[in-house]
Amino acid sequence: MNKQLQFCRPVRFAPLAMMLVSFLSGVGCQPANVYQPPPPPPVTVANPELRTVVDTIEFTGTTEAVEMVDIRARVEGFLLSIEFDEGTAVKEGKLLFQIDPRPFQATLAQADASVKLAMARLESAKAELARAAAEVTNAEAQVRRVKNAIAISPGSVTQEELDLRNTAVLTAKAAEDAAQAAIASAKAEIEAGKALVQQADLDLSYTRVRSPIDGRAGRKLVDVGNLVGAGESTLLTNVISYDPVYGFFTVSETDLLKFNRQQIEREASSSSDEEMKLDRTIFLGLGDEEGFPHEGKADYADLAVDQSTGTFLIRGVFPNAKRLIPPGAFIRVQVPGDEIKVLLIDERAIGRDQAGPYLLVVDPNNTVERRTVQLSGKYHGMQAVSGPIDPEDRVIVNGLQRARPGAKVAPQQRQPAADPTGTAE
Repeated sequence: MNKQLQFCRPVRFAPLAMMLVSFLSGVGCQPANVYQPPPPPPVTVANPELRTVVDTIEFTGTTEAVEMVDIRARVEGFLLSIEFDEGTAVKEGKLLFQIDPRPFQATLAQADASVKLAMARLESAKAELARAAAEVTNAEAQVRRVKNAIAISPGSVTQEELDLRNTAVLTAKAAEDAAQAAIASAKAEIEAGKALVQQADLDLSYTRVRSPIDGRAGRKLVDVGNLVGAGESTLLTNVISYDPVYGFFTVSETDLLKFNRQQIEREASSSSDEEMKLDRTIFLGLGDEEGFPHEGKADYADLAVDQSTGTFLIRGVFPNAKRLIPPGAFIRVQVPGDEIKVLLIDERAIGRDQAGPYLLVVDPNNTVERRTVQLSGKYHGMQAVSGPIDPEDRVIVNGLQRARPGAKVAPQQRQPAADPTGTAE
């Protein structure tokens, strides 16, 4: 019985042992867990494009109205009415204010009456001159008769009679001179009266205050019923013209010399004493606009460089029919220069850090390199760059956040865009 039991135990536990051996042998045969690096991140690359563009320089400035007029009271009087709506467009000659005209109408009537009175005096003096001239003629005739009588019959006429006749001649001539003086006085009074009439008429016209230009009227500064023009020319309102509009900006002395040399080269055929023409086309951009959509002309340059700032003032004039450009606005001005060749790259390829702008370039081994560059103008959405970069370089334009200098990438070439003109934005 005991022998039978000893024989059966190995048989009962044999399957369990075989399972354990099989498990242990299976575990020892599995491969080891080895780290597999991720594939290089995909990026889009493009080649910088060498193009001929118009060199430009950008400045900041401000706008001013071409015409801005203060409307003032030129005569003293009470304001009767206001004939415009504040902030509305007005035409040249539009009636804006009415000052009480009655005192000036009375002054005009008085001046006109003085002219008529002087004219009447002139007519009276002319009549007196005619009478005095007749008296002179008569007295001279009597003197001649007396002298003839003395020549025929000496002693027929006494000396006293002759003296009386000569005195009559002198008296008549004095009356004639007095009449001529009265005529001259009357003429002077007429001229003075006409001057008073002209001044009174002018003052009367000033009671109707009109706009001297086309523009937009400001707010009223005086209410109806107030006395204006008393001791000073009271400011009533102002009128501003919006079209065209001036744009003022300053350039550095270096830029001024550059512009001057370019213009001298263009005007090489002109005589040395001929004044150089300021006819450069310039472009303007407002604070909320992309680029420089408004075209104008530089029409004035200052006479000298401001020594306190080292800058030179230039003025441009810009059409403003829609009144989009307000006077007093801050603006950006772009001045085109000569044609130059530049390397252009998509603006999205530009990275910036404390060291300045840079590009990420993929080398032949698909490794990322950092290239520090300098930026200049923008042309049709593309940035002009200079530095250690050439048209054969593959510059990352998409996927900059996945690229790191020294790391591998999987570049995908972007097809070049259609070549636009080189005119600046």
